[in-house]
Amino acid sequence: MRSRRGGWRIALLVGAWAAAAHSAPAAVERSFTAVDSAVAALERDPNLGGESKVRTLKWTNTSPQPTRATDTPPWIIGLFDYLGQISGLVLWAAGVVAVAVAAIWIFRHVGGQKRTQAPDMTPAASRVLDLDIRPNSLPDDVPAAAMALSSDGRPREALSLLYRASLSRAVNLLGVAIGPSLTEREALGVVRALLDESRARYFADLVLMWQRVVYAGEAVAHGEVVPLCTRFADTLDALPP
Repeated sequence: MRSRRGGWRIALLVGAWAAAAHSAPAAVERSFTAVDSAVAALERDPNLGGESKVRTLKWTNTSPQPTRATDTPPWIIGLFDYLGQISGLVLWAAGVVAVAVAAIWIFRHVGGQKRTQAPDMTPAASRVLDLDIRPNSLPDDVPAAAMALSSDGRPREALSLLYRASLSRAVNLLGVAIGPSLTEREALGVVRALLDESRARYFADLVLMWQRVVYAGEAVAHGEVVPLCTRFADTLDALPP
């Protein structure tokens, strides 16, 4: 190898120089000639001179190297972006349709069942406490009959007729649900809650006078009963608007 040959040459030169330092000038020239001859001999030696090739083993990676992916075309990226946006809209529309279908189904199956239920056929009350409020138990002209009773000095009977007739009209004509066990005050509360102000006021005036006569034992004059008789037809005989 070149490095080994260079090393021998340097060693010979150093040795020759050392020898020349102790010899005469004539001997120096002969020393250089000898050195060159020795160097030439060394170069001709196959074990020392010349260049040689040396082969060595080396571990290599036999697995295939991953190939670099080529750049994705822009139109493919745009296509996937568009599909992502469209898929979101499709899911939103599908959700709206599902809610609408569910609402229609509930309306048809639940609301339809409520509409097809048999109507309430509960009969109206025929008596409230001990008072008969059936329409056929009353005279055809209630105000005139009550006026006649009051003018004959029987205001209690006149008020009883007006009260029975008022309950009958409220239940059978105006559709107010008055229970058979309701007292005058309880019946008045139902009327006030369900009827208009004018009918509720008439009912309140009638109940107040009725309680004065029946429970307080007060005597009322014919002139006090007459307004209740004249207001009855306009208040309770007229159908609700």
